[in-house]
Amino acid sequence: MDAAQEIRNELNTRIKDSMSEAEIARADAIMKGWFIFNDYALLLENNCNERLTEIGRQAADMIAKEVGQERDLIDGRDAEFGRILANTIRTFQMTLPYHHQGNDALMKEQLKWMDYAQQLDRTAEMVQFDIDSMKEIFEERRYWIEETGDISLALDAVTTPTCFRDLTVADGIQFNEDRTEIAYVSPYKRVLEKGWLRNIWTGLTEQYIHENWTVPRFAGYQHHFQVRFEVDPWDEDSRIVRIRVHPKD
Repeated sequence: MDAAQEIRNELNTRIKDSMSEAEIARADAIMKGWFIFNDYALLLENNCNERLTEIGRQAADMIAKEVGQERDLIDGRDAEFGRILANTIRTFQMTLPYHHQGNDALMKEQLKWMDYAQQLDRTAEMVQFDIDSMKEIFEERRYWIEETGDISLALDAVTTPTCFRDLTVADGIQFNEDRTEIAYVSPYKRVLEKGWLRNIWTGLTEQYIHENWTVPRFAGYQHHFQVRFEVDPWDEDSRIVRIRVHPKD
């Protein structure tokens, strides 16, 4: 046995010695489940990689037919679309230690930075940085609003970009008829709770995120558009985030 293996064995022994029987049983179950997933995911990945262009093209054509469109919805990016679909299928196979969803990566990156800012008592500073960083983009939409009189363009600017849609894709979003109101289920609970079990971001809750991230950001964004955003108070039962846009007072 080489020195590196001895160190790994010593480290593993120390870890196991610090675990309860229940923790060991859980870790073993997750490990075995991960090996099963990984083998199957690799099989799917290899099979998909051999057919990415075909998968992308056939899926795009099927979707276009279903929604009544004749144009190429992916503009010839068949292999790229195939990779996205293949990765989505792979994500849906990952059920340990929880069922993964398409927004996991974006959500975890957000939660890490929110946790970091909270621990340093710099959440307000992070929010202000975000507000300032969006000034040029959002003030371009302000011109559109001034030219058309359509205040829904302010809410559209915040919720149409793919980053917002990627974050809320698991449960979806709903607009009212004139698109001046949006409602969506807060996406963080599932990953937050799994993190708490591992002593990660234990100071964060969905209510904290709502009151210290979502609400103040929209309060800042509204000045870029010269409109007024109204965000409903946090509701622990429904977990629905509801945002409306109004003319500036």
